[in-house]
Amino acid sequence: MAGAGRGLSYRELDRETARVAAALAGLGVQRGDRVGLLLPKSVASLVGIWGVLRSGAAYVPIDPQSPPARAAYMAQNCGMRAVLASGELPEAVAAIREAVPEAAVIQIDGDERLEGEGILSLEEATRSAPGFARRPATPRDLAYVLYTSGSTGTPKGVMLSHLAALSFAEWAAERFAVGPEDVLGNHAPFHFDISTFDVFAAAYGGACVAVLDDETVRFPIACAQRMAEERLTLWYSVPGVLRRMVRAGALDPEGLPALRTLLFAGEAYPVSDLRGLQAALPGRSLVNLYGPTETNVCTYWPVPDLSDWTEPSIPIGFDCEGCQGVVVDDNLRPVPDGAEGELLVRGGTLMSGYWGDPERTEASLVPDFLYPHLGDRLYRTGDLVIRRADGSYAFHGRRDHQIKVRGYRVELAEVEAALALVEGVAEGAVVPFEFEREGVRETDLVAFVVASTGAAPDAKAERALRHSLAARIPKYMIPAEIRWVRSLPMTSTGKLDRGALRARLEPESR
Repeated sequence: MAGAGRGLSYRELDRETARVAAALAGLGVQRGDRVGLLLPKSVASLVGIWGVLRSGAAYVPIDPQSPPARAAYMAQNCGMRAVLASGELPEAVAAIREAVPEAAVIQIDGDERLEGEGILSLEEATRSAPGFARRPATPRDLAYVLYTSGSTGTPKGVMLSHLAALSFAEWAAERFAVGPEDVLGNHAPFHFDISTFDVFAAAYGGACVAVLDDETVRFPIACAQRMAEERLTLWYSVPGVLRRMVRAGALDPEGLPALRTLLFAGEAYPVSDLRGLQAALPGRSLVNLYGPTETNVCTYWPVPDLSDWTEPSIPIGFDCEGCQGVVVDDNLRPVPDGAEGELLVRGGTLMSGYWGDPERTEASLVPDFLYPHLGDRLYRTGDLVIRRADGSYAFHGRRDHQIKVRGYRVELAEVEAALALVEGVAEGAVVPFEFEREGVRETDLVAFVVASTGAAPDAKAERALRHSLAARIPKYMIPAEIRWVRSLPMTSTGKLDRGALRARLEPESR
């Protein structure tokens, strides 16, 4: 593994993770305890992950760019027993210490020394640690907890077991032939489930991981330069990252001779942009992966030559080996192929549940009615799909993204897909807003659009956009308001930040 001028062999990784595991054990960390990772992306982060797992505990990655209050909530919510921290994040460390005073802090990264009661350097923690005995995990033991945005406004902790992590790593490494000659680019932050491919599939196949630091991932040209420098063979990110690199003209096929496979997941990849990626990197294998954090990846679709592709979007793919999907109606009854319904998933990669939220867990993990004698569960994705004739799934949006506009049911993804096909549009996102008219609450749509030219569009450009939309979608689906913006806000995981767009629609901003 390599990153920010530092490299480790697997032998060196074994030695360093043993130190971290011994330090945690010396502080009383037990199997199943939760240990926070408050670290910027670096080789030290990977040492922390493997050190926690080696101790028998579960790691809980904290976004270093999130507000200290959010870090404190996560620490308190899951009862962190300890935190592996960076000296560059003193405010977040202080917030965690205040929320969970009993949690020990071990600094394993950063030039600035953290000060305070209960804060130790790794050297101090290992100096007093007794001899460490390995604690091999059982398949159902907790391996990590990933916090994702919750509908109530507070993060929800998704619990993943060693079985789930290993099931995914085995599938990923074997499906994409990950081996010792490969170099995987770790673009995703460690609190994003995409990163588990880089961490676990690489280890399974004995490959190298090149960690792209937080500064590099902000800039598409810098990302592409690192891809070339590290001679990457596999790349996995959200589509937006690849789209920005293509637009910047940063992907030089001659400079990336080793790159053989590009994987993407997390959001839709417009067909027009995929054609651009195929033109920029001819001959490379492109694969669309799909799956919420609760299932990791559960479907995949190798992208064919799209020159003659006529459908408005690409499928989310076929069931991964080891996973099985079923499409159901509102009463959880299977529907025939070609009918729309919610996708439910079963298999080894499923989460164990939501930390401290049994009600949500019961609502999301329903009894497996396909094979009731096994006592397994099915995860309700909330995604609407159609199983196609070839067995792949076509994505038709989310239940919680369906809204009523003037009495019509509208799927936001369909409007955004139409926007992506409009000439002159680089990116577009649609959000609903509510207003009151004559005492009645109504809903309409606002589109945030980035022009491909970079110039500020005028009224003529907006008329052309509306005319183009009218040729693709019904009149009631055309947004009531078009807002031209320089860029769309992104979350720390590289996805579209819909919450930030909705915040722009607050009354004081309208």
